[in-house]
Amino acid sequence: MEKGPERLKVAAIQMTSIPYQVEENLQKADRMVQEAAARGARIVVLPELFNTGYCYDWKNIKVAEDLSGRTARWFRTLSKKWGIYLIGGMIERDGGKDYNTLLLTSPQGRLASYRKRCLPLQEKCYFTRGDEPLLVDTPLGRIGFGICADLLDEKIWERFRNKVNLLIVSSAWPDFTTGGFLFAKTAVNLRISRMPELLPKRLAESFGVPVAYAGLCGPFDSPLPLLYPYAVRSRFVGYSAVYDRGGVPVSVLKEEEGIAIGTVVTDPMPAEKRYVVDGAVRMMARLDRMLLTIPCRVYRMLNHPKRNGEALRKAPSSS
Repeated sequence: MEKGPERLKVAAIQMTSIPYQVEENLQKADRMVQEAAARGARIVVLPELFNTGYCYDWKNIKVAEDLSGRTARWFRTLSKKWGIYLIGGMIERDGGKDYNTLLLTSPQGRLASYRKRCLPLQEKCYFTRGDEPLLVDTPLGRIGFGICADLLDEKIWERFRNKVNLLIVSSAWPDFTTGGFLFAKTAVNLRISRMPELLPKRLAESFGVPVAYAGLCGPFDSPLPLLYPYAVRSRFVGYSAVYDRGGVPVSVLKEEEGIAIGTVVTDPMPAEKRYVVDGAVRMMARLDRMLLTIPCRVYRMLNHPKRNGEALRKAPSSS
């Protein structure tokens, strides 16, 4: 008898996170992961920096952890408890540098990590850019990973072509049309703000594999380094979703907290369509790199709490 296509239930969690309140955020995520597992999900994806919240502030760096810390142990515990592959973002401290990192843990205790490579806006003031892709072989298939603005770099994704069964994106995508100044209602900002609605689906269409996209929702209130005293008062756009191969929507949220969950086929389908980011959005990403990379690097060197003698808070040791 001919074997049918491989099917897999995947969940993308959409949640609000309170900046700097790691324990409270983990408790909320714990409840949502439990619900996703109870509904049969074997892979559960959490948003970018769900544990610390997403904010341009040194307070987040003070709750950075290494990969043996509180959050990584929390990942391993839940993966084993519920028999799931758990994926989500955190701030990683390694060798005196800080990274915007995505973790994957397995029911067997395996841990893999990916460091974000496309750092937008003032993220460059705090984080060091990653330089390696992550492709993980699992019994459920081969999985490729990206974080938020990595969606804007076509080359990052082309390295996965014909090599994966599933693509994962963990995100915290702001609404660029509210908040004033840089966050104004312009045509290009309107387009940038729609990317979480468009690009994950485009990935599934272009690569012929399912895509799970998990994003933050709720308020985005943050200072903007290099532009003091300006601060942004906006929101995260959400649009967490599970798309089947070919870009077929399986479960799509809008701005509310919740779980996008559904069954997808992990056998790749033929797909030769190039993954393309909108020209105006791609141009703005390039301008961002050109104009902010060096100023943010200098800002990080001059203002890092450790460099200024501030004690960085040690991650809690409880599991």
